[in-house]
Amino acid sequence: MAEANLEQRLKALENENQSLREEVVRLKADNRRWARLAGTDALTGLPNKISFLRILVPQCIRRAFDAGDSVGFVLLSADNLGPVNETHGRVAGDQVLKGLGIFLKSFLDEKDHLGHIDGSNFSVVLAPAGIDDARGRANMLRARVRAHTFPCGDATAQITVSAGVAAAMPAGGVDEKLLTEKVFQSLSEALYVAKTSGGNQVEVAQEIDPLSYLGKEVSQ
Repeated sequence: MAEANLEQRLKALENENQSLREEVVRLKADNRRWARLAGTDALTGLPNKISFLRILVPQCIRRAFDAGDSVGFVLLSADNLGPVNETHGRVAGDQVLKGLGIFLKSFLDEKDHLGHIDGSNFSVVLAPAGIDDARGRANMLRARVRAHTFPCGDATAQITVSAGVAAAMPAGGVDEKLLTEKVFQSLSEALYVAKTSGGNQVEVAQEIDPLSYLGKEVSQ
């Protein structure tokens, strides 16, 4: 009788351990899924602002600088999405934005990185790339978008984009996160100039000196 009871208890423990192992596997899968969702923009499926600026861009800078390469940056925004929303509705406008993300990605290399920052703003990190490379790629994307027709509800829409571009030369000891912050401040300023000058154009940001960001606070 005692042996039978012991076997039953051992069997129950084995079943409980198996259930716990299955639960651990399920929780790990859930954690990976939520981690992906937390770093992904729901509309476009691209890296969102937080994961792009806080994780992906600093990693790209670090890898490029370690290899002695410069890094190019593009901040790109649709010029005339407002009229699309007014004419066709916000859902159709979101469809155009999603299509823009897919379209931009189709022209990028595997080593390039594309993120959806917010609203109609997308960003590309190019490594290795200097300022001439970044400007050339931005102008190529601008021209391609202008010539493309995007699905928009029951109709189609044509949009233009403007872009700010920048580049950073390799330097040792740089705080990649502070440099990322400075780069995107400069890109935003350049993009503003491009859009307020009529749109459908590329503006080069002010030159960035990585050696100015050796762990210092970025001035506002």
